Amino acid sequence: MPSNDLHFLLNQSKNWNQKYGLTGMLLYLEGKFLSKVEGRFMQVLEGTESHVKELFEKIKQDPRHHSLIILQQSSSKDRNFATWSMGFKSIQLEVCKELPEFFNLDEEFLKSDELQQSNLPLNFLKSFFQVSFDTDL
Repeated sequence: MPSNDLHFLLNQSKNWNQKYGLTGMLLYLEGKFLSKVEGRFMQVLEGTESHVKELFEKIKQDPRHHSLIILQQSSSKDRNFATWSMGFKSIQLEVCKELPEFFNLDEEFLKSDELQQSNLPLNFLKSFFQVSFDTDL
């Protein structure tokens, strides 16, 4: 995804999230997945259940998105990204693979007990929050 499109998407996300009191983190990974080079997003949305569901429906209808997977869905009193209307990091897959929290999002992982019993995806995204990346394109 070109940088100007990422900027547009990020601004659109921040505006929506500020209007509806949502917070979260959006990660854009670009690299070779299976046999082709492409970009993939990973996102955490936090807020009221109704606003999160409304936004997710909008995301599902957006023609730029396909093959959406919900890795985890839960309720919590506290937000993990309370100070970010939408934290963002764009990173190359090869660099990302070197991070200790990295996991391969493949069929084996999706069926694993590890996904069901842990917050691995959330912890991975929180690792970017903890080092304070905000609008790195």
